Amino acid sequence: MRKIWPWIVATLVVAAVVHGFTLVAAPGFIMGKVLARMGPVNQMQHQGQVTAASRQVVRPSPDLLYSICPFDLSAGPLRVTAKVPPGTYWSVSIFDADTNNVFVRNDRQVQGGIDLVLVRKADAGRAVPKGATAVPLPSVKGLVLFRTLIQNEADFAAIDAVRRQARCGTLR
Repeated sequence: MRKIWPWIVATLVVAAVVHGFTLVAAPGFIMGKVLARMGPVNQMQHQGQVTAASRQVVRPSPDLLYSICPFDLSAGPLRVTAKVPPGTYWSVSIFDADTNNVFVRNDRQVQGGIDLVLVRKADAGRAVPKGATAVPLPSVKGLVLFRTLIQNEADFAAIDAVRRQARCGTLR
């Protein structure tokens, strides 16, 4: 029985290290990899319709149009604006550097459009432009993700035109 205790202790130590890595380091590592393939930071990118080859967004739905803005607040706050296409589902989600969803709104909560200013939590008291909503974030890097539902292909052009008006850029 004495010979097995070192193995039990070693196994528990390895399990604790792996568990700690999974909880602490893995989310940031995963988001770092995702952001690296999303394209230029602080610029809105409107994805085309989802096909079998689409993988820019993880597990994309063929019924949704995606617009993404990988961001880095190192240069200052980021302003995000968008109009809500009428008559369809629409949402915006903001993810921090650890993959946590820190902000979400949908077409039922937003009338007409949004005007957000993403800031570091330390800068939460910073003045934002009139009519804008400050969104304090726990990390400097992250991702803004817009989803827009296409219920009917006949509506695609009109919905896509509204969606492509979404913008993100460093607040000056």
